[in-house]
Amino acid sequence: MGRTKEQTAANFMAFQRTIPSSDIVIFSDGSRLADGCVGGGYIGLQAHHQFLRSSLSYRHGKEVFNAEAEAALAGAQAVIVYPTAQFATNLWICLDNLEPLRKRLPHIKSGSIQIRWVPGHAKIPENKAADLAAKEGAASIPPAPHKSSYALLKRYAKTQSLSAAQSQWEKVAPQSYQDLEITTSPKRPREL
Repeated sequence: MGRTKEQTAANFMAFQRTIPSSDIVIFSDGSRLADGCVGGGYIGLQAHHQFLRSSLSYRHGKEVFNAEAEAALAGAQAVIVYPTAQFATNLWICLDNLEPLRKRLPHIKSGSIQIRWVPGHAKIPENKAADLAAKEGAASIPPAPHKSSYALLKRYAKTQSLSAAQSQWEKVAPQSYQDLEITTSPKRPREL
């Protein structure tokens, strides 16, 4: 027979007391309301005091386990830039549902996932490769937004259309129009 819920909670609380006070601990969770809306949230603790809290709304776009995993990621991203993160040796992420990790990492045995620190600029090949990839990412053009509004797309299409019309006009305009510097803006001539 397994442990009771109370025993499991007591064991976790005993474990929690062993975490050095300088370390950062993130707790994340996901939730679905009766209307089907899904949300995620996280808190960050250091020296046994909560210093960070955030709620994330996903409406109907996520499953609860995805919301929990994304909240954990958002929490990790938020705490690593926090000023006191420099005093932390470890980052602990506490989830009440490990299924998202098990599904994404089926080849890793239960309990073997750990967050590890790698010294930077120490000639570790894997870290150097990650550093290079980061530099390439920093130098590249960011991707377009995932979602564009109808109004934005309409304005973009109109701008592109006017620009294309002006370019075409410069190529096909009669010489007399070119001599008089007649353009297509603000209004296009009837010939176009």
